[in-house]
Amino acid sequence: MEGSILQDALSLKRSNNEVVKFIVELDAQKLSIALQAFSDLKKKIKTYLIDTPVLTVHDCAAQDVLIKIQQDYLFEADKILTSLASNSNDDFVYDSLDFDELNDMQDYLYRWFSHHEYVQGLFDIGSLIVGLSIPDSLTIYVSEARECYAFQQYNAVYGICRTILEIAIRYRCQRKGILKFNKRKVIDIDEYHPSELINKCTQGGLRDSVKTIYKATSSLLHGSKTVNSDDARLMFKDTLKVVQDLYKH
Repeated sequence: MEGSILQDALSLKRSNNEVVKFIVELDAQKLSIALQAFSDLKKKIKTYLIDTPVLTVHDCAAQDVLIKIQQDYLFEADKILTSLASNSNDDFVYDSLDFDELNDMQDYLYRWFSHHEYVQGLFDIGSLIVGLSIPDSLTIYVSEARECYAFQQYNAVYGICRTILEIAIRYRCQRKGILKFNKRKVIDIDEYHPSELINKCTQGGLRDSVKTIYKATSSLLHGSKTVNSDDARLMFKDTLKVVQDLYKH
């Protein structure tokens, strides 16, 4: 399959060159054919990459084309197709999957998991229970961690737990008056190291729990480990317990 994607990448480059050539020659018929070929090839390549998180390509020319696609680089053919799409009164689909194509590709999702696993994940993971208002950002990150767990993105859950912890620590420090406003009447969070804030607003067993979570989640964010569903679930629940304890105090 790698040989196929390599050839498609090189063919895409040729199609783009042909588009430029036919524009210069004012050959509308050949230009239309070249644009269609370019569009079909680009969609084929991007469809292949749906299921390919990392692709090794040794051919430099093909690699260059594929990197440009990944970086949303606009080839000359892209610019023309984009212009045609914006000026079209029809449902002109360019560089996107239409409804029928999306339906045909639903197996990409269902061979991974189904709505049963999604709902079961939310059922298992739990929620943050607090007795006072919390920052909107904390609600957003807790919600995102739950969604990641339901979608089986366990490393993401584990990493987000550190962000949840940091938001909770900062909020506790703000309530205790530990974070000070600078001359511009704003709090510069960068002036405070997380370990400093942890020491200032916690003590005893709570401080130990916070530091344990911070160290474990930092290890993942630094690329030193990966986790499974049990690890993610336990870390999320431990993090929520610490957050709830922080707000209780």
